[in-house]
Amino acid sequence: MQISRAIDISLRALIVLAEQSDRLTTVDQLARGLGVPVRYLGKTIQRLAAEGWVETSRGKGGGIRVSEAGRAITVAQVIRTLEEGRPVVNCVEPPCPLLEKGCPLQHSLAQAEAAFMAPLASVRVADLC
Repeated sequence: MQISRAIDISLRALIVLAEQSDRLTTVDQLARGLGVPVRYLGKTIQRLAAEGWVETSRGKGGGIRVSEAGRAITVAQVIRTLEEGRPVVNCVEPPCPLLEKGCPLQHSLAQAEAAFMAPLASVRVADLC
């Protein structure tokens, strides 16, 4: 199984912020620490804030920090939320001719995804600090 770069960065950002939960940091500082472009991380932080996992404050002395919900969320919940229901393999676009025959691959991949996610369902962001 492979997670997207966006989910990877989101998880890493949550972990770093959880490690520093006693203080605010800026997107610039976090981007440098993670080695990702500021603009890309900014969009990631907006999404994490929209989910309630990160708190943001603007202005001088402002910044970002992980919320209690962000510390408590599991890795599996982050992945499932951010992948927005996308399957491991898209059998619809483009249409796969094996679907008409009841493709066994689709079922096997769903089982593999469940096996991949099962251990992550008990790992909270706070546990990774």
